Formats: sequence, structure tokens, C-alpha cells
Amino acid sequence: MVRVGFDGGYVSRELRKVGNALTTPVNLYLIGGAAMIRYGLKAATKDIDVLFSTHEEAVELVRALGKSGYHPVQTSRLTPDYQTMFATQILENADGFRWDIFHESVCRKLRLSPDMIKRAGSLLKAGHLTVWLISKEDIFLLKSVTERDDDVTDLLMLARSKLDWGAVLKECLNQSREDFICEIDLYDKLDTLKTSYGLETSIYDNISKIAQDQMEKWIEDMIIRELDATPTRLDTLLKRFGCEKETLLPSLAHLEKIGRIKREGNGYAVNVPG
Repeated sequence: MVRVGFDGGYVSRELRKVGNALTTPVNLYLIGGAAMIRYGLKAATKDIDVLFSTHEEAVELVRALGKSGYHPVQTSRLTPDYQTMFATQILENADGFRWDIFHESVCRKLRLSPDMIKRAGSLLKAGHLTVWLISKEDIFLLKSVTERDDDVTDLLMLARSKLDWGAVLKECLNQSREDFICEIDLYDKLDTLKTSYGLETSIYDNISKIAQDQMEKWIEDMIIRELDATPTRLDTLLKRFGCEKETLLPSLAHLEKIGRIKREGNGYAVNVPG
């Protein structure tokens, strides 16, 4: 079934309706398509993506949505790309308008950072609800980690709207951590925009180099984790990583050169000092 789009007027009415149903103050950060409508980059959206800094505010919003005629969407009804977003909760009304609610992070990747909060602008107040509009730069970065059908088109529109690429790069670097390499996701989307649409960005070369370095480091870390005192053959490693030998051999050679691993028989093992 094809889901219909909803314009800015509809979104505003729903925000006000839910705001008036709240019983305690809530700060809501508007991201995604509904935010792009406010920037004049889209005419309609199928849903509203919202991000909260506290779990308590997300819970209060869900309660207010329940009072406003919304009901939880069953996971089985969601397409795979929606399921991988890991929303805290998804609710829908009788019109088919959907709220995707995120607490602290989107796709378990990007987090609502202090700098994102500083860049956000006040949009509207209704009852106990205060709505903040996330910056275009942060919307771009948030969409770079999702895989929904319309995301690349949205990224293209955002990129053509004169973004502060320095802010995008800085936030990307600040978001990266041990369990999430933001540069790789951003590079992947920038590369798609370049190869598919010919769109050049000032940070492309920089993010490409960083992403490559980070990927090589990630591969080396994964190799170390896979190996132990028992030698592991190259063909076994290739099966575990699901890749060609051209991907692993440079990393294996580098790890061997710096003394992190060693050859033993027909395989590799962690080089334990002493």
C-alpha cells in the first residue's frame, strides 16, 4: 500500500494537537522530512521524525500521542529500512500519518549532541510543547546514516541548498566513537551524490581520506579480535570476513610488519610478547 504525503499545514496542526495534550513541558527536536518542509525543500512528508534528549520527554510525548488518536505501529508492518532505524517507538493515526520517535540517537548511531542543540532554532510552542528545528547541516548528517528510499533524494536537495560543509565535517568527526565510524557513512553518501549526480562537495577529499584510514584501522582491529594463539589460515579469515583476499592482505601485511601478528605454519596468530 502506497503511503500518502502530508503538507506543512497538516504537520503543524498535529504538533499543536499533541502539544495541547501534554501535561508536562517537553522539548522536541524536529528532524527529517518534516524539518525539510520548514526549510522549503519539500512539499510533503509521510511522517515526522523527532528526537529527544531525555527518555522522560519521549515517554510523555507517546502518552500525548495516545490521547490524540495515535496507536503504536506493529513491527511486522514496517519495511526493513524502517526497522533498521531503531526508533524508540513508531505511532500512526487514522490518516496514516506516522511519528518516528528517537531518544538520544538515530539508527543507534548519531546522537543529539550539544552542538546540534546550539544550532537548532525555535520553531513553535503549543501548550507544554516546544519544537526546535534542527539545522540543515545536521539533517544532512542524520540522513547520511539512514537507508530509506527517499534519503538520497533528500540529501541531494539539502546539498544543493548551500550547506556549511565545515559544520557537517566537524559534527561528523565529533560523532565518531569506537562503536560507530561516522566518516564511513558520510563518505558513502557523498560518493553516491558525486558519482550519481555529479555533485561536488568541499569536504569530499578530506572525508574520503579519513574514511579510508578509519576503515583500514577497523579491519586491523577486527583481525586482531579474530586471531588468537591458535594460527588461523587466510582462507578461514576470508570466510569470516566475507571478503576477497585483496581486502585483507594489506592489513595482514601491515600488522605483521609492526609486530602485532606473526606467521605460524599456514596461518596467522597474535604476536604475544615475551
